[in-house]
Amino acid sequence: MRVFVTGATGFVGSAVVRELIDAGHRVLGFARSDAGAKSVCAAGAEVHRGSLEDFASLRTGAAMSDGVIHTAFIHDFSNYGPAAEADRRAIETLGDVLAGSDRPLIVTSGTLVVAPGRVATEDDAARPQLPRNSEAALAAASGARHMVLENRDIRAMVESLGRAAVRG
Repeated sequence: MRVFVTGATGFVGSAVVRELIDAGHRVLGFARSDAGAKSVCAAGAEVHRGSLEDFASLRTGAAMSDGVIHTAFIHDFSNYGPAAEADRRAIETLGDVLAGSDRPLIVTSGTLVVAPGRVATEDDAARPQLPRNSEAALAAASGARHMVLENRDIRAMVESLGRAAVRG
């Protein structure tokens, strides 16, 4: 299986790339920079250049793959609203390509979506002051976290990562 991984050079994405390659999959790793491209190559993946705001590149990467794992996020927390909106638009772009194909779209989400000071579960909603639009982009058509999107026929799920998974 050929898998397109956004955020392939990030903390989570690079681990996903290693796991996929170790399991015998071919990986198309999304990279913004020359340094990122070198890192993707060094991991044994094929490079696909672009950014989350380059919708044509996202479409091409998704179209060339048997599935997509979206781990990328613009980590500019001083400009969080626009970063979350860019994430939402990227997810919608990837979903548009995969609609009707039965190819999976997996989206990761970090711990900013849960309330601090207690154990989080899959049923916790996003904190209103820190909306992570990954869930909203996927759930807009169906209201579920693990689903096929209604009216778009997208096989998609959100994987919320705990603090230990995204620390680094």
